[in-house]
Amino acid sequence: MGPREVLKKYFGYESFRPVQESVISAIVSGKDVLAIMPTGAGKSICFQIPALLFPHGTVIISPLISLMKDQVEALNEQGIPASYVNSTVPYGESIERLRNLYRGRIKLLYMAPEKLEPSYFTQCLSKVPLSMLVVDEAHCVSQWGHDFRPSYRKIKNFVDSLPVKPLVTAFTATATPLVEQDMKESLGLTHAQVFRTGLDRPNLSFRVIQGSNREDFILRYVKSHRKESGIIYCATRKAVDEVWDMLCRAGVKAGRYHAGMEDWQRREAQEEFSFDRTPVMVATNAFGMGIDKSNVRYVIHYQMPKCLESYYQEAGRAGRDGAKAECILLYSGQDAGIQRYLIEQGNQSDEQRMMDYNRLNGMVDYCQTTSCLRNYILAYFGEKVKEPCGHCGNCESTAGRVKVTDVATLIFRTVQTLQERFGASVIAEVLKGSHSKMVLARNLTTAPTYGKLSFEKLQHIKSALNSYVADGYLIRDGAPYPILKLTDKAREVLAGKRDVYGLAFGAEEVMADAAVDRHLGGPAIRTTSLYERLRQLRSQIAQEEHVPPFVIFSDATLEDMASQQPQDLEAMGKVHGIGAFKLQKYGARFLAICVEKQEVEPEVPEENLDEKMLGWLKQYRDYLAIRRGVKRNRILTDEQLETMVLRRPRNRTELMRIKGIGPKKADDFGEAFLQVLQKGEQVLPAQAKEIPKQPAEEPFAKERYIFLDRVRNRLARRTNTTADNILSDEALQTLSQGRAEDISLAPELWRPEFAKALKNFQEMNK
Repeated sequence: MGPREVLKKYFGYESFRPVQESVISAIVSGKDVLAIMPTGAGKSICFQIPALLFPHGTVIISPLISLMKDQVEALNEQGIPASYVNSTVPYGESIERLRNLYRGRIKLLYMAPEKLEPSYFTQCLSKVPLSMLVVDEAHCVSQWGHDFRPSYRKIKNFVDSLPVKPLVTAFTATATPLVEQDMKESLGLTHAQVFRTGLDRPNLSFRVIQGSNREDFILRYVKSHRKESGIIYCATRKAVDEVWDMLCRAGVKAGRYHAGMEDWQRREAQEEFSFDRTPVMVATNAFGMGIDKSNVRYVIHYQMPKCLESYYQEAGRAGRDGAKAECILLYSGQDAGIQRYLIEQGNQSDEQRMMDYNRLNGMVDYCQTTSCLRNYILAYFGEKVKEPCGHCGNCESTAGRVKVTDVATLIFRTVQTLQERFGASVIAEVLKGSHSKMVLARNLTTAPTYGKLSFEKLQHIKSALNSYVADGYLIRDGAPYPILKLTDKAREVLAGKRDVYGLAFGAEEVMADAAVDRHLGGPAIRTTSLYERLRQLRSQIAQEEHVPPFVIFSDATLEDMASQQPQDLEAMGKVHGIGAFKLQKYGARFLAICVEKQEVEPEVPEENLDEKMLGWLKQYRDYLAIRRGVKRNRILTDEQLETMVLRRPRNRTELMRIKGIGPKKADDFGEAFLQVLQKGEQVLPAQAKEIPKQPAEEPFAKERYIFLDRVRNRLARRTNTTADNILSDEALQTLSQGRAEDISLAPELWRPEFAKALKNFQEMNK
């Protein structure tokens, strides 16, 4: 039996992914191999298939216990004899598993690197004939990598001590050229055949969200994707606990995972998530390499990671089954300051510290660039890029970009006037017209551009500065607090030879709203009742066998099954991802569902409880407004009620955290609204129930209102007047419905500004 036959028999695939077959051929021919392949590219198959073809056993060094457990369970479900040894396995049982490897009863043995410490166990292991030793997550061996683990340095010494040296193969998802060289030397692979596949993951959509309320964004996104499995990464244990508590209070079933929890708590959280009983996991990067769950549909980073290597690896936990998935980074300028502080507090060498600063700058540039995010990642890792991907957040917002040459010129002129001696914060403060100590002490109020952007938010000016760095108009010089310098591109702008295009200031909030409402447009087959019945059967079998559902069949396999609707076992065997072993074990039960009913009717959408709650709150608000003879917004605005539904405050203190709800409103009717949130319609007065519910808004009305309101506020600041003098709230509400004829409501002086804003909004949300 050759590699292709093994692939079909055990894994159910007809063909290999790019480079897989070349890697396998090299290993089977007896060559040491170093393979750098992105998460989801099928690294595991590259060593699992040779292991099944070799005469003796294979040991796989893996860094995290939970990853071993998932992989071994999946292999056993496919009829492949595999096991693992780590700190959770009793000593006697570990020795017995070594004996089974010696006897040929298991072909693959996963092992933690700590088990290679010289001991009776390693003495026994050295007597077991091995065909291959695999180093998974091999970047952990490099001191220049982002996840260095000293225990990995023991691997080479162990291999050198064996009486007969097995093949050594190493696999990792990402590695810069420096890390690659270190891996070769540290693992004794200087003569190994190297395979570096493209790091591109076409099924992943990347986006960066700036300037948005992170807590509200997460609540809205998770609720909008309630049927999907996702991971939310946080930089600290404290943030994990806070985000987890917020989700739980809002009625979202979420788990958490960080090093401060007890072992049994982490194991339980991991299992609940793997078994699809908990759809959302909030975690630190301790959960990173420990997840082998293939059907993660989104990964959200609540805070910016320390480097792009970490980010790409963690984001790569999404979409491992090849189906579409989304990777979102919520960026705040404070994130860079926190990471810079952590670098300063470290005890690394000067060389390592400078490398950490460079990595951090690369991460910040990713967050600020206006160019294609996918291409930025690929270029960072040394790959040649072609045309923009077309479906990252930046590519999708390209149509909404406007000419910002005037603003860019002001910024570049400020950098030039100040003789390229200051960093982004000072430049932004000068343009804002700040009276900070630094500005006053250096007499920067005399700069010609001082206060020229006083009507813009300071954070928006800083974001523009950083985006010009990322796009090559400015460069940072020095660390840890770099100054900004002009590039030739910026000088061409100052000379009037080049225009600059970008998003209008304040567009970030609109993009955040669009990201929440955006669904990945996966196969329509997922919305059918047939797919849902297949998914329910998969969950039932998973519970019977005490394994995660994705171990039975991946989402991609269920999609293909629902699409093909096989009518016999022969046709079932042709479904993507069904091999001979799984066909025999599960084929008949899934076939019964497929032949049960031929129509692929749409699934009946489930009731949206948040929408019902919002309706009850609006009815009660309108009832109070009628009784008091005031406008509805004088009680609470629609936006405040929506935030109330989103956050589900439990008491007066939490209620007052909602913008615009102060002590008076909380005292007047806060307790009544809290009762509605807790008990629903049953506590509404009879008169409130009789009030007709408001008609649904035109799609994007809320987002359009926010966008136009920012235009109105900017015009008010520019003319030193109030926003209501530019355009009344009622007129702005009508204009936000998006009807072309309503533009006449805007004063003639400002009509072109609002018309332009409406056009830009339409382009951004095509």
